[in-house]
Amino acid sequence: MRHRLLGVVGIALLPSLGLSFQYFGSQNQSLTAQPAPDGTLSVPSSASLTSAGTLFQPFTGNLLINYNVRTTPSGSASMTIQAASDFSPSGGPSVAAGNLTYTCGAASLGTACVGTTTVSTSSQTAVVNVGSGTCTGGGGACSSTSPNTVQMNFVLTDSPSFHTGTYTANLTLSISAL
Repeated sequence: MRHRLLGVVGIALLPSLGLSFQYFGSQNQSLTAQPAPDGTLSVPSSASLTSAGTLFQPFTGNLLINYNVRTTPSGSASMTIQAASDFSPSGGPSVAAGNLTYTCGAASLGTACVGTTTVSTSSQTAVVNVGSGTCTGGGGACSSTSPNTVQMNFVLTDSPSFHTGTYTANLTLSISAL
């Protein structure tokens, strides 16, 4: 410990003795970044469908989806939905029977689904499609909004044949970007 302190004091005194050291040099470094296509989405953990109180009128509910996306100059992105499970318990509404449909509000980036679409347990259906060379936020070539949003509007058939009770189905929303 004592030797270190003396070494620091000795170096500190050199400039005061008229000695100076000069070193000039530079070196270039090249940095490369390659942002990849990407997409993220965020949804509430659950959504409820409610009835207007009139007998056998459909249940309705909305789901606001936040998303961020970046596509390549020749790529695209898509957001899809698929039922991961049918309604349970049995005896009530059924995704497989076509009881759950949706429409989309305007998307702040890309093109939202058009018309009424039936949710499927066997295949993904479109929610939003985003074109090439597109990105979320920042303005310029990107949208000025971050995150981007789209609202899904669900309608669930209410049939007199359904047993009373609470029914739950799990939906999977996915986003992919190229």
